Amino acid sequence: MNPADRQSIEHFVRTTLGCKCPDEVFESIVFERVPAPDAALPCTRLVIGNRLLIYIHETQPAKATTAAVSKLATQGRTERDAKQYNRYRLVLVSAHPTQVLDDAKASFTSVVGDDQRAHLHVVATDQLPHALRVDAIGPDLATAIRAPAELPQWLRGDPIALHLRNLGRPVTKAAWLECAYGSSNETVLEHDKETRAWIRSHFPVDPHEAVG
Repeated sequence: MNPADRQSIEHFVRTTLGCKCPDEVFESIVFERVPAPDAALPCTRLVIGNRLLIYIHETQPAKATTAAVSKLATQGRTERDAKQYNRYRLVLVSAHPTQVLDDAKASFTSVVGDDQRAHLHVVATDQLPHALRVDAIGPDLATAIRAPAELPQWLRGDPIALHLRNLGRPVTKAAWLECAYGSSNETVLEHDKETRAWIRSHFPVDPHEAVG
């Protein structure tokens, strides 16, 4: 994922969806096309920091909204609970959001009731970052996300890198530092010159660029 896509996705989740997650949560952003409850429901699955689960469905005819929301609300809550995510957000994307809003709300509420960890958002098509659109996410990207690249030789056997992989998080400089020292800022290495030199000689300059 390039820095521009990462920034646009974070802005969308924070500003458009109103997520109040701390900065460190956005160190891990994973998205892919996923099998939907039926073939008529193309869906993008977005996971932020292994805490927030988001399904994005680009709606077609308004009359299909009720059934789509019911199925996706059920599927999303089931995944949220099974994988112990904190929250689930269902995002409907439409060229005419006001036309689907009322039916979508009614259908969503009928499934989730008073579940305070499930939320519905209806947004206009031009509010959705290009990287998250169905036609921008091909099968190659989905495969790459489901099967992460092997760790580079210099990280194999490293307990911190292995821990991050077990959590389903990409191994980045920021994530490694956060896991090891409680902060993603290199200033934590001020008195550990040996580790600082190792970090700088191996990890990419971009603290959020994954190495595995």
